[in-house]
Amino acid sequence: MPIGHHLAYLRRKGGLGKDPKRVAERAAQLAEIDEDWNCPWSLNWQRHYRVLADLLDADGTLPAIEPGVTFDGTTSVRGGGSRRTPVSRRS
Repeated sequence: MPIGHHLAYLRRKGGLGKDPKRVAERAAQLAEIDEDWNCPWSLNWQRHYRVLADLLDADGTLPAIEPGVTFDGTTSVRGGGSRRTPVSRRS
């Protein structure tokens, strides 16, 4: 199972178990690894953030991104609706 899928499962209500003591222990263990393991932002927001951060890391500037442009199959900017089309990178 991909780690992202597993973490998404753990973030769900009851994902860490039913025993409150065990839930607290597991949450503390995950927080030791990454304090943001259970961040309040939606998964969709996180994906968009990661795409834009990756684009910024490429050369230190953020290119002009038109609505509907996709990166790794994810729409990076909403505009004309959500699309899942092949990757298109702008330079």
